[in-house]
Amino acid sequence: MATNPMQRKARNSFLLGFLTMLIIAAVIIGILFFMLLKVKKEQKEEEAVSKTVYTLVADVKSGETIDMTKIKTIEATPDVAPASALTMLGNDIVAKVDLKAGTVLTDELVTASGEEITSDLRQQEYNMILLPTEIQSGDYIDVRLMLPSGLDYIVLSKKTVSIPMINGADSEDTIYLNMSEDETLIMNNAIVESWKIAGSKLYAVKYIEPGMQDAAIQNYPINSEILKLISTDKNIVEKAKQELAKRYSTEYLNAQRGNVNSALENNSETSQETLKENLNTHITTQKENRKKYIESLTGTNMD
Repeated sequence: MATNPMQRKARNSFLLGFLTMLIIAAVIIGILFFMLLKVKKEQKEEEAVSKTVYTLVADVKSGETIDMTKIKTIEATPDVAPASALTMLGNDIVAKVDLKAGTVLTDELVTASGEEITSDLRQQEYNMILLPTEIQSGDYIDVRLMLPSGLDYIVLSKKTVSIPMINGADSEDTIYLNMSEDETLIMNNAIVESWKIAGSKLYAVKYIEPGMQDAAIQNYPINSEILKLISTDKNIVEKAKQELAKRYSTEYLNAQRGNVNSALENNSETSQETLKENLNTHITTQKENRKKYIESLTGTNMD
């Protein structure tokens, strides 16, 4: 059957249009494919970009301080440098284990000076410290005691925070701190006195760049009984005793304890009742957190 010229023209136009669309689609797909290849190539190049890490130039013993004379920087790619490799150094650091020359320094191998593992180090749990809103595990803090007069003392300096998980979420009021024996006694002294003095505040403040910031100098004036206990406690290393003796000279304690003693005297009538109330609150909170933790492990309600 003969085809109408108009029909043949329309069909040819349709075929030509369809073919043109196929060609355009193929070109677009090709462009997208090459763009995708380019993006992947750039991603691989970015991943392969080297970063500055620190390596040892000599062997280091466990517990030895590593200063800038014992390390050098190198440029290393991710396949060479571990993800936890240190890329910034601030204060002196201490080796956790024996290390060989050429070792890349990582978080697992070193610790900040002052936080090395000693025989008297223990993990202590606190729920009476007022915490910053955005605190999280791994942050560094100072613990400070503010008196009603506005005087503010540093009780603990540059401690690493660990926050326990309770029912799948960070605890709202409890933190763990690794504490030496002398630090524990000093902290206990500050806790008791903060509970006795109405209007006082025991609180934590975060370091902004802990790798670049030195630890603050502790200046909380402990009472004479605690100082005496520290000086005779066999669990406290001699180095700590010597440092405390230098920090708390007789002149300093006489000057600063007057401020704290004055605040205690102003609250003498109610201090014992307040202490008892706050201690009961602390114990209750600790028991409740322990209960919640066990429930989160067992999936049962202990009520």
